[in-house]
Amino acid sequence: MHEHALIHDIVHSILQTEKLPKDARVSKVRIRIGLLEMHSEDAFRQGFAVECRETQLAGAKLELELVYPTLECPACGLKQAYQEGEIDPHDAMPVAECPKCKALAPLKGGRGVQELQLVLD
Repeated sequence: MHEHALIHDIVHSILQTEKLPKDARVSKVRIRIGLLEMHSEDAFRQGFAVECRETQLAGAKLELELVYPTLECPACGLKQAYQEGEIDPHDAMPVAECPKCKALAPLKGGRGVQELQLVLD
């Protein structure tokens, strides 16, 4: 549900704040987004396509750059990016076991829309 609300907000923001001319056609939408904002990349892409139907964004290619959360171990100092599926995106304060020393370590980053860019035809 959170993912659909986020997609709706992104599309609404583009259509309202970018002040696109009525005849403008958007060929690409580039979004830099935290991995923890979505359940899966495929679901995000599908939801984006559905939300864009019958708008100036319909048919635009979606380019996603995913920002991964980083494990920062306070015990041994290891810093390492985490991949999709390794963390529950609904966890407000995710922690994981450090692969080096096995201590619990917080995960930082990987949230929010950090950049949004449109490419017009």
